[in-house]
Amino acid sequence: MSTFFEILMLSATITAAAPNMTLNQLSCEKMAAQAFRRALHDEDIVNYRAHYNAALNKCLYAETYMYTTPVGNNTWVYLSDLQVNRIYGGFYKSTNIGLFYCSVEDKECHSETEWNQLVKAYMED
Repeated sequence: MSTFFEILMLSATITAAAPNMTLNQLSCEKMAAQAFRRALHDEDIVNYRAHYNAALNKCLYAETYMYTTPVGNNTWVYLSDLQVNRIYGGFYKSTNIGLFYCSVEDKECHSETEWNQLVKAYMED
């Protein structure tokens, strides 16, 4: 019965708050917020972004971690599918050693700009 009310509330939210957002997008946003709250015990997580990709029928989630070491700052970003808990790729850079790792599925990238281009296909329609 509570699922019915959650759907009803999400439907009301679509109508009232953002008429161009789909139920799938709102559901994806809700899952992403829950995942982010669960990850908050990790003091290095700083941000997240969610997007329901209609063409792929997937709720995609990019989470960003930042941490400081004695020799510099490090940034990790993971792109994953929240519904099946699958990581599609990641990006890692360090102020000390520069770009260290960057790939999405079977594609390697060599800069943050390339990472953003690869992720764009997942995080935008």
